Amino acid sequence: MEPISLIVGVVVGVALGAGVVHLTKPKQNTASDERTDAGVTLLQTELQDAKKELKGERSRLDEAQQALATLEERERGLQEKFADQKALLEEMQTKLHESFDAASRKALQDNNKVFNEQAEERMKPLREQLTKQEKLVQDLAKERTEQFGKIGELMKTVLDSNTALQNETRQLENALKRPDQRGRWGEVQLQRIVEMAGMTEHCDFSTQTHTETESGAHRPDMVVHLPGGGSIAVDSKVPLSSYLDAMENEEQREELLDRHVKAVQDRWRELAKKAYWDSLDHSPEIVVMFIPVESALTAAMERKPAMHAEALENKVLIATPTLLIGLLRTAAYGWRQEALADNAKKIADLGKELHDRIGTFVGHLGKVGKELKSATDAYNKSVSSLDSRLLVTSRKLSELGVSEGEHSTPDQVSVAPSLPSGGEIAD
Repeated sequence: MEPISLIVGVVVGVALGAGVVHLTKPKQNTASDERTDAGVTLLQTELQDAKKELKGERSRLDEAQQALATLEERERGLQEKFADQKALLEEMQTKLHESFDAASRKALQDNNKVFNEQAEERMKPLREQLTKQEKLVQDLAKERTEQFGKIGELMKTVLDSNTALQNETRQLENALKRPDQRGRWGEVQLQRIVEMAGMTEHCDFSTQTHTETESGAHRPDMVVHLPGGGSIAVDSKVPLSSYLDAMENEEQREELLDRHVKAVQDRWRELAKKAYWDSLDHSPEIVVMFIPVESALTAAMERKPAMHAEALENKVLIATPTLLIGLLRTAAYGWRQEALADNAKKIADLGKELHDRIGTFVGHLGKVGKELKSATDAYNKSVSSLDSRLLVTSRKLSELGVSEGEHSTPDQVSVAPSLPSGGEIAD
């Protein structure tokens, strides 16, 4: 229901109710009647106003309904026009498709023969190329088959080598579990490393050196000789059995690695107590503890990172092959520099000796030159005397017929010996 109609209904109902009450209620005093009449009059006035507004609203409603009817009519017209245009478009599209299909079929029929000829002409080089490619692919497939056969043989060789390597590794692991074999293996690794560093045994290093000190006898695995007469002891008897067992036993690995850490720590403490430097001449107060397996030291350092620093504080340097090679190459470089210095000194001594000998030789040569000059002067004087005194008499004897022939005068020597003209050379 519209709001205006509802308001009008309420007003009319109130007015009718007031009238009924007025008719049924007994008459009261005059003042009360007058108020009632005034209320009725007011309600009637409001009713008239409401009727006017209702009339206006109805008029606007009629206009709106007419406008709606006009719009609906226009919409129906547009829908009909759209339907006509759609039908026309569909008809034109159908005709266009039919025309295009007909034209396409005709053009295809006309050009099919020419197209086939041109396609055949253009495809001929491609067919030849494909034939060559097919032959090449067959050759490659054949070659690949042969290569696969060779690869198979190579893989078999690799597998056999791997099996042999595994067996050797297993044998090495078993050997390393024995203390005597493990120590020997460490010594062999140490020997290889010093050779890789370019050092020469008995000159740059010594093995199994036996020394005596107040604390007892010592025999380090190696003594590295330093330039200047110094030396450093190297020990390779590091226990690795717990580490090797840990690599094979997954369940007890943590416990075995803890044992490995303790074994390494006990070993460097033992070396610190031995004080190898006391039994070596001009040795720095440090000993090298060689661990031939890099991963063994890594495993120990992961569990006790401060181990390296603690060992250094106790004059023990824990060295793996990488670090030891660096140290040994430094020592070898020092030896080469010392050898160069020795050679330079020897060259200087030889130069001085050569200089002295040249001076002596120059002195002797000068004396020989002087003697040659004296001999030349004496010879020339003898020739002059021969010519002026003896040959004159000889010629007279020839003239007297005592003898036949004449003695000719020898030529004098006019070239004097050259004396050394260089700077003076000290004797």
